[in-house]
Amino acid sequence: MCALWSQERDEALRKQRIITGLLEDIRDQRAKIKLEFDEGVTSIKDITATLLEYDTSGMTVEVSALKGATHAFDGVNIACFFRVRDRDARDREQYLTFDTNVRNVEQRPSGAVHFSLSFPQNLRSAQLRRSVRVKVDGRKVPELTLWPDFSGWQDMSKLTAVLGADQLASREFKVDNFSANGLRLLVSSSLMHSAMPDPVKGTRYAVHFRAIAEPGAAPASFWVSAALRNVFRDPQTSETALGFEFVAEGFMDEKHGLVWRPLRFDEVSGLGKFVFKWNLDLYREKGMGS
Repeated sequence: MCALWSQERDEALRKQRIITGLLEDIRDQRAKIKLEFDEGVTSIKDITATLLEYDTSGMTVEVSALKGATHAFDGVNIACFFRVRDRDARDREQYLTFDTNVRNVEQRPSGAVHFSLSFPQNLRSAQLRRSVRVKVDGRKVPELTLWPDFSGWQDMSKLTAVLGADQLASREFKVDNFSANGLRLLVSSSLMHSAMPDPVKGTRYAVHFRAIAEPGAAPASFWVSAALRNVFRDPQTSETALGFEFVAEGFMDEKHGLVWRPLRFDEVSGLGKFVFKWNLDLYREKGMGS
């Protein structure tokens, strides 16, 4: 029993040393940390932080996107993403993520907002994290239509979309972010009133969209069955954020029309590589790690 306890302790210390070493790399390389909050915590997008100090009891980061401290962040969970150069192979970069939570928020006399975070208890490759959400725009997802759930052959000219191409073109709704197993839409208050006056969590919709990996590339077409999981109205923007989870993927069958099949590994086939590419592009545009 003592031997088993000793092994577990040694493994915990080994993981702690690895994480501490990577925190040192983040600080020394002045790498930016991208903070990802749960839905509904904040409407601010693309929040990044700078690591100021750390030890095995926790760490402190400066969050420049926030102009004031609020205790609404106390206790919330955060997924942190960062990119650092490998110590042994300087031309190779590691893109990693860990989870933590906010212990305290403080505004310094200089006006800077500091988050006190718990010491990370896990560390993994962000390239393998299916649920990483990536902000997208019309260059990456030029088309998206959401219908009431259906299958089989349908006369699409007679099927009324809940959210369609015309509203997307007129910016009455927009695609905010994507992951390999979900998406978030931002819908204007007027469109919500007419199209989804009483959204019900758990309702399934048939969604068709086209995705483009990079400029000039041919778009790929996807059919997904998406369940509404989150509804959050932002009073400041008068927009409603709708969070959907992909629960099935579809394909057109010559005999049966639209056919749904369960997801493999909880993600839509082929979509993960788009999300990964978009995420890398975002970090390059933001200069993460530089």
